Amino acid sequence: MLYFDHAATTPARATVLDTYNQVAQKYFANPSSAHKLGQEANSLLNNARQQIADLLLFKSNEIFCTSSGTESNNWTLQSLLTAHAKLHPNRRQIILSAIEHPSIRSQIDHLKTRGFEVILAPVDHNGQLDLNSFENLLSDQVLLVSTMLVNNEVGSFLPVEPLAQKLENYPQILWHVDAVQAITCRMKAMHHSRIDLLTLSSHKFHSVRGVGLLAIRQRVTKAPLLFGGGQEFGMRSSTENLPAIVATAKALRLAWENQAESIKHINHYRTQITQALKKMNWQVFGGSQEQVSPHIICAAFPGVPGEVLLQAFSNADIMISTTSACSSRKKNDHHTLKAMGIDNNLANSSIRISLSQTTSQAEVDQLIKPIHEISTKFKQDLKGA
Repeated sequence: MLYFDHAATTPARATVLDTYNQVAQKYFANPSSAHKLGQEANSLLNNARQQIADLLLFKSNEIFCTSSGTESNNWTLQSLLTAHAKLHPNRRQIILSAIEHPSIRSQIDHLKTRGFEVILAPVDHNGQLDLNSFENLLSDQVLLVSTMLVNNEVGSFLPVEPLAQKLENYPQILWHVDAVQAITCRMKAMHHSRIDLLTLSSHKFHSVRGVGLLAIRQRVTKAPLLFGGGQEFGMRSSTENLPAIVATAKALRLAWENQAESIKHINHYRTQITQALKKMNWQVFGGSQEQVSPHIICAAFPGVPGEVLLQAFSNADIMISTTSACSSRKKNDHHTLKAMGIDNNLANSSIRISLSQTTSQAEVDQLIKPIHEISTKFKQDLKGA
């Protein structure tokens, strides 16, 4: 079996699983307990939090553990936004890029019921944020901006520095960055000091599931997500998932240590795969090498529905997806491609091939031949239609 659906979830590294198991067995006590075992668990939690903070260039008391990226994104647009709005009652506008993840996009109607005006910043045909249009949207009425660092469907990469420059004159605007898809190849871009809030998800970088991260700068007004025992500095009560948090800290460190090499070989793999697709008349979406994260490849074979293409690859024992994992079971949900101005018929013929830091040349070699075979078959079917 070939697995090319890493943007949906990555398999945990063996060493990360070893860490998880060791912590689960040895440090099983509740970190909030006052006894020796509890204190040892709490010390391990603090060490993991510090390691994550160091890797993200935040402070340890700015790192909050949640259960998922979706939870972190909801926390941002719910209680944290409400707290910030109380400081600026006359500012009611929120800017979202037009290609945000469903965990951001699906909150729009709820935000409107709370009296906020939600504005979508447009993207171009490559999925790149239109910086001129974005700049024109900025004003003293804007309270928060939320942008994806790497789009989960086509891999378009947010130009962090130019966007930060546009926000320089608006210190009251909170900037939230969804970096869930950025760890594979674009981790360095998360280090910009203008970013106020940063979302990550453990299972996207070879850790176990069940850990989301929300990094919140000290300058951001805090508000609790969950009430209870006072965990996560009183902001997100729930007994901490210690084994998964420690495993996630290790996985994040390994992702950073492998970053340079990963960018090099995944760029090479992307070139090979896109060349094979284009040779068989597939249309590959996204811009230049600088405009995308190379681990996500979105392409369409005109005339054949994406679900049919996915099944053909699955029958060849190759696991890919149509759009994002959150949307793949919803037919005709191609939000990002629609925002890019892609014709609906072409969008409906799209699939996503996604790689990870563990993808090998041998796996890519094994993918190339089926691309040719599947494309040839559908070409013949279309001629006979």
